[in-house]
Amino acid sequence: MKKIVAALLMIPSLSMAKGLTLSQLIEKAITDNPEIKIARKEEKISQYQYREAIGKFFPSINLEYKKFSHSDVPEMSFSLPPLPPTSFPLLEKHYHDLQATLTQPLFTGGYLFYNAKLKKAAETAQFYKFQDCVAKVIAEVKKDYYTLSEAKTAVKIAEDYVKAAKNHLRDAKAFYDEGIVARRDYLEAEVKYREALEALTKAKSFYTVALEKLKTDTGIQEENIEVDKLSYKPVNYNQSELIEKAFQSNPLLMALRKMKEGTNYGVKMSYSQFLPKVSVVLGYEKTDQYPGIGEFDETFGALVVQMPIFEGTQRYWRTLEAKENSEKVSLTLKQAKDKIKLGVISAFSRLKSAESRIKTAQTMVEQAKELLRDSKERYKAHVGTSTEVCDAIAYYVKAEGTLNSAIADYNRALADLEYFTGGLPAGQPPLK
Repeated sequence: MKKIVAALLMIPSLSMAKGLTLSQLIEKAITDNPEIKIARKEEKISQYQYREAIGKFFPSINLEYKKFSHSDVPEMSFSLPPLPPTSFPLLEKHYHDLQATLTQPLFTGGYLFYNAKLKKAAETAQFYKFQDCVAKVIAEVKKDYYTLSEAKTAVKIAEDYVKAAKNHLRDAKAFYDEGIVARRDYLEAEVKYREALEALTKAKSFYTVALEKLKTDTGIQEENIEVDKLSYKPVNYNQSELIEKAFQSNPLLMALRKMKEGTNYGVKMSYSQFLPKVSVVLGYEKTDQYPGIGEFDETFGALVVQMPIFEGTQRYWRTLEAKENSEKVSLTLKQAKDKIKLGVISAFSRLKSAESRIKTAQTMVEQAKELLRDSKERYKAHVGTSTEVCDAIAYYVKAEGTLNSAIADYNRALADLEYFTGGLPAGQPPLK
């Protein structure tokens, strides 16, 4: 019974020991990445700013209390003969005033309308910026993962290299001890073994750096990472179609289009400064400022028309600023489109190059295996040289390394294409 309980207690720890997969790493990055956290806050701020703009359409209610103390007040004098002249104050020297007002804007020359439109466009733009930030982090995590997988495979290749070189060194030493081969063969095999050890050290260093890069981008520290060997899945994309899709679906371009829409509303909003503003004011007032009558209260209403005449040319400069902002966003949008087009072309070119290298490297690996096997058999039969075996080992390691790098480059190019296009076209196999 105790053994069963102990086994059950081990189950959670075993599951926890399992490393994080790529999808789990992406989820972790989306949750913990600081850039995404900042983008999420900026999106929230834009939502609140839009709601604030909508709130300006509603009436504003203010409650105001004032306490006055005058050094002097106006007086009214009169006389009725034969009585002596007399006077009385029109206001109390010390009094309070309580006032409640409701102000409802009726006409603002389009200011409130265009301000709400601008804020809505800004909110939508920030949403797309957030999507762009998430897509960028996901692409970076994927590339980090593919690099880590490449590094892990490189370590495995280097370990196989060390093993093969060590076996050959053992055979060369045995033949040298028996006097079958010259000392040169033994020394050559030993040099190749040392080269293999150095290659393994470099591969492990590559893996360490790749692992730390992935941990940094995902925000993880202690968790294990489960890295699968990368695979090659052929795809059939058209560069022109990818560029067109990027122009339509890339979240950064969508954000900039919304920003452009917002700056157009900003220009219209600046024109509204030159138009009159009309509002209605309703209020209630209670005061004891009038002598001899105690507390006095009243309700009132007013139609207020404000016509700006001169503000030191401020409105003129604000209008020019709004126009410059609109042109600035237009230029930014054009620049972003050029960069994204270049990104698609670059990623597509790297994808095709990697695909060609993969096919070549696959052939190289098969040939290298056969060459290494033949060279070992010839050497053991004393009809081949140590140089042939060492060269065959080096050729095989190079072929495996080329294939490993090509597959990693292929997957990294796919990740870049996915980012630039806002998602790869449907009907294609998913990224590993």
